[in-house]
Amino acid sequence: MAEKPQRYKIMERYMTVALCADAVLFFFYLIAAGNGVIWLKVILTLLCLGISGLLLWFLYATKELLRQRSLWITTGAAAIAVCLLFSLLLNFPSPNKYKQEDEKSSYVTIAQL
Repeated sequence: MAEKPQRYKIMERYMTVALCADAVLFFFYLIAAGNGVIWLKVILTLLCLGISGLLLWFLYATKELLRQRSLWITTGAAAIAVCLLFSLLLNFPSPNKYKQEDEKSSYVTIAQL
């Protein structure tokens, strides 16, 4: 007789994958924001907030939001959402507007020697 898979174990596996994907997207958001790529920053913001929101909504809908066994998923999704919102409010990281680009390159060519 085959064992029935436990619903929580399956949900935990999918939530772990979604949480890791959300963390990777947040990492790419920080890189895009630091380099000043606005269109990518907007797309990654919407994706990160969407995934975090869906994770929290799903946990709420299944009544797992405040249970001890699901608290790590709740904390992870809420932490990524809060970090993203603070990053947006504080505009951090942002490209350094005071950094001036040199017209000359930093390397020396053979012709200059």
